[in-house]
Amino acid sequence: MSQGFIVLGHGSKVAETIGILEDITDLLRKRLKIGKVRYAALQFNEPDLPGVIADMSRDGVTEIVILPLFLVDGNHVREDIPGIIRQEQSKHPSIKIRLANHIGADVRITDILVDRIMGLVDNKSDEGDLKMIAPEKIEEESFKIIEESVDLDDLDSGEKAVITRMLHASGDLSLADAVVISNGAIDSGVKALKEGRPVVADVNMVATGISRRLAALHNNKILCKVDDMAVTADAKKLGSTRSAVAMRSLAAHIEGGIVAIGNAPTALAELLKIVEEGSPRPALVIGTPVGFVGAAESKESLMRSGLNYISIRGTRGGSALAVAAVNAILKLATTDDR
Repeated sequence: MSQGFIVLGHGSKVAETIGILEDITDLLRKRLKIGKVRYAALQFNEPDLPGVIADMSRDGVTEIVILPLFLVDGNHVREDIPGIIRQEQSKHPSIKIRLANHIGADVRITDILVDRIMGLVDNKSDEGDLKMIAPEKIEEESFKIIEESVDLDDLDSGEKAVITRMLHASGDLSLADAVVISNGAIDSGVKALKEGRPVVADVNMVATGISRRLAALHNNKILCKVDDMAVTADAKKLGSTRSAVAMRSLAAHIEGGIVAIGNAPTALAELLKIVEEGSPRPALVIGTPVGFVGAAESKESLMRSGLNYISIRGTRGGSALAVAAVNAILKLATTDDR
């Protein structure tokens, strides 16, 4: 399968603004290290979406993912773009065309706005200026907002604690509808930690974010080998990802432990393969890989695997959410009598 991506912007009567789409596409192409990333404008500018789809068809692309640069799901996202996709799908039946989620209320947008604000104000304590707020007060107020905004009353205390931490980490209240926790998953994770089982992480960002202080209380080791030189060499030799090879290299440590995968769909796929091959099963898998390629599919496979899991449906996810779930369970393991 040959996959291509189209960054779709609204377009503008000011022709020069197409340069923003060009820059975003170029950055995305470099970040993903793949060549088949193009941009298109919905209105006013060239190239338009049908034209780029036709170009990709001629280039032998068999699956196209359209990435809409739209903040809200207005008429363009709900009607116009799906309508164009239906028309183009009929013209190019051999190509699978998928529409990714619009941007929405993503916490990373807030990060950008915070950077803008901090560049325009000083931190004086005079009336009207921004004031420093104690971190514990920020967290307390955040949890209060979550409690008032999201109905978690039907969940048990452990599930509520985990989901609250994940919502806090993401800054996205709508994520509550996407988080999925299997029956008994929290109890199994707490028990594993109390028994001193390790936490295996797919990437350093997950491993680094896990609370060493809480992990030390039950001597839980935090394991990650993604930067191991032997893993890097094997990944290159096998044509695989470092995360997948690192996960297999830690297969001997997953029995009865927690596996936290926040970034790499290939690591989650490799873990499921390891278990299918008959290796001992982890007590809990926290699977929240993020992205448009393989992430949603790997998480659906996890949910069908029969393993205990905490996951997120769709393309959303990330290391911060995996860390939040692990830390929530670590905290439960210090206070919970189950």
